[in-house]
Amino acid sequence: MNRDHRRIIHELAQIYGIESVSYDNEPKRNVVITAVKGKSICPSNTLTSVLEREMQTRPPPPIPHYRQTDKNNGNNGLPKTLKVEPVIDYFDVQD
Repeated sequence: MNRDHRRIIHELAQIYGIESVSYDNEPKRNVVITAVKGKSICPSNTLTSVLEREMQTRPPPPIPHYRQTDKNNGNNGLPKTLKVEPVIDYFDVQD
């Protein structure tokens, strides 16, 4: 079992309160999980509901809108550029 699959098994085992242990050396490394009565839990959300929620398409981020201005004054509607302030180097110690 590859590393990513083992990691997923260990994470799911932690969520469900199940003990998980990896055995053997690479490339034959594998995971054994053991559920203990009274210690293992069943989360309120099912794995499929979480996956469905994660896989839903998300709306695109909002598009910034700039205020329209009069074209006669030469402003194209974009915000004015801010004055660049000098960067202070606090580690430049001069004795």
